[in-house]
Amino acid sequence: MGRRIYTDEHLAFLQTGYLTMNARSLAQAFNDRFGMGKTESQIKSTLTSHGITCGRAPGDRFISRTRLFTEEQTRFIRDSYKGKSILDMAALFNDRFGTNRTGEQIKNFVARRDFTSGLTGCFPKGHKPWNTGTKGLTGANKTSFKKGNTPPNRKPLGSERICPKDGFILIKVPERDPNTGFPTHYKHKHVHVWEQAHGPVPKGMVVAFVNGVKTHCEDENLMLISRAELLNLNRHGYKDTPADVKPSVLALSKLEVKTWKIEKSH
Repeated sequence: MGRRIYTDEHLAFLQTGYLTMNARSLAQAFNDRFGMGKTESQIKSTLTSHGITCGRAPGDRFISRTRLFTEEQTRFIRDSYKGKSILDMAALFNDRFGTNRTGEQIKNFVARRDFTSGLTGCFPKGHKPWNTGTKGLTGANKTSFKKGNTPPNRKPLGSERICPKDGFILIKVPERDPNTGFPTHYKHKHVHVWEQAHGPVPKGMVVAFVNGVKTHCEDENLMLISRAELLNLNRHGYKDTPADVKPSVLALSKLEVKTWKIEKSH
């Protein structure tokens, strides 16, 4: 296929991403977005050769992590963090903005911004329990949420959005978030659709699109292939190949991967 040339889409992604990411994070995001295997060094060289700059001062290591959160999200965390644990804050934040921020990301962010929850984990000296002298629990007051109350800004199950990092469709599913422990989270729709029809994706395999269009998540447009096969398809430019040629490119890619494995085992 010859030497790989960066397309306008590639360069636009690098130019936008470099404003909020360092070279290492940008390389990872670039490879995730386009299914490539560029090293940090290669990405740095490309940035230099195309005159792409980050606009940051030398040694400014924290700007990319700070910009992981928008100004609106920063204000939300600052105003909502009082009296909450990190996991509670992460769950509240993800439900409010439809994101998948981890407790560790929230923890590091509030530490850098010196936001405090006011929680120490200990009762102050002389503390008296609120229910001293009562029997059982008090009833609800007029400001209490009624049973079954749902905040008006909570997105319902099945809500969809486009992931700004990779362009895939994300869908809100009733599965426990492995990072925050929250009972729902956003998941790649094409993976969810595949698993609903065929079961969990086996280790080392990925769900790809037959027609190469990542927003077409119908089951008949999904196929299960190995990561090596996906990487080889991307090398062959499968996404941009004419529809009538795609089956041949797919077959060739699978054959090449199988051949490489045989040669490697000898």
